[in-house]
Amino acid sequence: MIVRAILAVGASVCTAVFARFMRSAVDTYPSGRVPGAAASCEPPAVHAQSQLDANLGWRIAHWWLARQVVAPLRRRPGLRQPTILVLDHGPGGLVGAIANATARDTTIIASDGTSGMGALARTRVKETAGRFGLDARVAFVEQSNHAFPALHGSVDLVISSGGLHNWPEPEWTFAEIRRVLTPSGRFVVADLRRDLPIGIWVLVRAWQPVMSPAPLSTLDEPSSSIRSSYTAQELEWLASRAKLPAFRISVWPAWLILERDVYP
Repeated sequence: MIVRAILAVGASVCTAVFARFMRSAVDTYPSGRVPGAAASCEPPAVHAQSQLDANLGWRIAHWWLARQVVAPLRRRPGLRQPTILVLDHGPGGLVGAIANATARDTTIIASDGTSGMGALARTRVKETAGRFGLDARVAFVEQSNHAFPALHGSVDLVISSGGLHNWPEPEWTFAEIRRVLTPSGRFVVADLRRDLPIGIWVLVRAWQPVMSPAPLSTLDEPSSSIRSSYTAQELEWLASRAKLPAFRISVWPAWLILERDVYP
């Protein structure tokens, strides 16, 4: 009898805790965009991002994305050396994957406005692409406003992953992307999706306190970034206003990918 009573009380407590969590998760589901400060605004959060960037899951994601975006350059090689611009490079995992996936004559310019992020990225790229000297082709630029006047019409590929929701003026940045591209240049902008399925949101809320590093969890990440992100309809409106050419938007369960997927 005592054991049954203990089990019954335990089950009741677990049910109450689960119900409370589910109610909280549903109540906090993003109903509108809420811009917030970038997670990289705090030094401990920057180092936490760097640690996450090195884990197996993110390494696989960077490898896959790099292969996808670089494939058209490999299929249509030109006479001149191609140039790739990486916006908001973060801890450098994606830059290293791109360096490994491209030909040796490719120039890679990696830009990020977070102080100290460039040093972390250099170290990361050295680890992932330095074995054969592929990291030597990467130039890091600390640039917060996404302005690149010297690159007018000279970039073959612009890529950004996970940075769009922090852009203060996304329409202006899209216009700058259009300006720096060659006539046949391609762009790929991947970011979180605010209107992700409720089931994924519940999983994020359950995972965050346990798996997210303390400096990021304190900033309510990744939930805060999801609230700051866009829907496909909002992204289409921004891209249209900036007159991005021949774009399409792919909707994934938790991500949106804006790209120019064909060459004229």
